[in-house]
Amino acid sequence: MVTRIHAAPEASGTPAALPLVVLPKPDPRRLLLQAVLLFLWALAAFGVMFFARDLQSLQVYGWPLGYWLASQGVVLVFMAIVVVYALVMAYLDRHPWPTTAQPSTPVASTTSSAPTRPPQHG
Repeated sequence: MVTRIHAAPEASGTPAALPLVVLPKPDPRRLLLQAVLLFLWALAAFGVMFFARDLQSLQVYGWPLGYWLASQGVVLVFMAIVVVYALVMAYLDRHPWPTTAQPSTPVASTTSSAPTRPPQHG
């Protein structure tokens, strides 16, 4: 599927319409990664607040667990989300998603693949 963007129709006194722009379909793996990480972000941000009273009953080194999660835990989760996103996106950049089927017959090249020498003066 290709997204097509058209310029506004030409009206009197306006410049000519821009040519058709074809945008490639987004990689579904990237969209899935973004959806999963966004869900984890929302769970970390709002889950701690939703269960704050329940978390207050658990103690960690004499302090309520809700305090630890609010002060440091959620920030560490956000940093982990950023690191995971960067690593997975770097991997996906090295291994692109195939967009179209490759032709079944090889296309003949019109240029020679032999290395060329610079002209000698002399």
